[in-house]
Amino acid sequence: MKLRYSIQAGVAALAVALAGVSCTDTWDDHYSVGSVGNVPGATLWENLLQDETLHPFVRVLDSCGYSRVLSSSQAYTVWAPVITEAEADQLIAQYKQAKADAAAAKQKLDEEDNPTVRQFIRNHISLYRQAVTETTADTVTMMNGKRMTVSADRLNNEADIDAVSVAASNGMLYKIDQSLAYYPNLWERIQENATGGDNGLDSLYNFFMRWEREELNEAASVPGGVKDGQTVYLDSVMYSYNILFNNYGELDAEDSLYWYLAPTNKAWREQVEKNYGYFNYHENNVDRDSLREFYSKMLMLENTFFNVGSQPDPNFDAADPDSICSTAYSSYYPGYNVFQKPLAAGGILSGLTEVDCSNGRLYTTPEWTISDTKSNFMQTIKVEAEYSDYYIQRPREDSTNVTAIVALSRTAVNEKFAVSNDRYLLVRDTRDQWSNKPGITFKLPHVLSNCPYDIKVVFATPLAGDTAAVADAALKRQISAYTYHYTASGMMISPPNAIALLENHDVDATKMDTVTVAEGYTFPICTYGETDPSTYLTIESYYAYMPMDGYSQTLYIDCIILEPKPEAKEEDN
Repeated sequence: MKLRYSIQAGVAALAVALAGVSCTDTWDDHYSVGSVGNVPGATLWENLLQDETLHPFVRVLDSCGYSRVLSSSQAYTVWAPVITEAEADQLIAQYKQAKADAAAAKQKLDEEDNPTVRQFIRNHISLYRQAVTETTADTVTMMNGKRMTVSADRLNNEADIDAVSVAASNGMLYKIDQSLAYYPNLWERIQENATGGDNGLDSLYNFFMRWEREELNEAASVPGGVKDGQTVYLDSVMYSYNILFNNYGELDAEDSLYWYLAPTNKAWREQVEKNYGYFNYHENNVDRDSLREFYSKMLMLENTFFNVGSQPDPNFDAADPDSICSTAYSSYYPGYNVFQKPLAAGGILSGLTEVDCSNGRLYTTPEWTISDTKSNFMQTIKVEAEYSDYYIQRPREDSTNVTAIVALSRTAVNEKFAVSNDRYLLVRDTRDQWSNKPGITFKLPHVLSNCPYDIKVVFATPLAGDTAAVADAALKRQISAYTYHYTASGMMISPPNAIALLENHDVDATKMDTVTVAEGYTFPICTYGETDPSTYLTIESYYAYMPMDGYSQTLYIDCIILEPKPEAKEEDN
């Protein structure tokens, strides 16, 4: 991600240069040289002073502290526009007002982020010497990161370049017949529209701003010694970044190409409120409110970033794409974060307001139409039975409290049977002639509340781990399934009062048998993001001193699968 640098108070020359020098009463003294032309060995600033037609532009530079910048040894190319004195007055007034507003609000405003500096001055200056010849057909990057096309006589297809260039001791000077338009990037467009009301974007903007961070760039800072065991810096160079942009899409990077789908305040309010239902944590979770707010908003934002420059489809056509993937897309989960014909009728971007930005397009939507089923939050949950972190063994149901039901991880060796992750769990009672039900309890991670799930258990055959276990495989298993969990008020539904999902169902042990223990089951609480999930599924074998003829109490469990069906709930509404 392109870092946004700011230099704090220190000894750096650039910090002094950008400190903001106001107009002086001796301004006209700058023009004592008089004639237009190149002064041998002169700096960019000195050469700018020679051209009376650039007087308004030079006034703006001086008022914003750039006389020092363009007098330094750093090489620049200045694309000096011919503007009017009235335009210069307006730009200077804007510069001063932005500083006054920041001071009144007790906020820090970096000089490079002042609108006059960023959108006008740094929009007409590039680093290094830029040569323009009769054959030039190139792109130049301005100090604000904007990329401009340059040819022998035109800049960005907007302004004519004067045929006479001026070489300075610290760069090149070109005069252009008008100022260049400033094209905001996606992040700047969002900021511009960060207003209240149903059609504004301040809900989106404020959420993004919560993830802005600023850190010290130690490598670029000037150390001044050690005090109390800590390095003290004479010149502290800070860099800013946004955590969400780092992870989902660099909306502030000029060298990127994104489409961004921005929900208006109305769409944001309505959809986030709907999403709250999915993240209803029990009251014993001390972070329940913050988790609910965060995930409800992230569920909405997940499919709003689209990197046009790195679509998985090599034949992606930006003019009329067959499909588009959000930046949350993963080839491991191809059914999510993919949208067919986004620009065609019925597509997610069809009919929306579109604004071109310097690094892509901003689409604004007043109604949220992206289905929950397209989100990673709605992925099928698979719990591998052999993972010991996700199962709980049952102790002996007497005073000794010794675990009698053993759970052993086994490796599948028979290629005829497709065992998930090539391992499964064997569950059996180590005692003979005992009335306890052999069973195992699994923790269910990442489930959403108020979202219907089809709950399935995949049972392995004994033949998967032992090709000679023909007799064992011929025996059926009879199982029951129960769930228990916290309620929203923080009360635990204990195992004796567990909710029965399926009772006394036969499992065919001659094959990999998938048993649906519940259809459309809705959990009242969410475990998404919890390190220790508080929702459980118990699988029990047949209850008897000895199994029925033709049955075995030993279980072979491959995995638990929870398939979310949010559309079922939507249909109910």
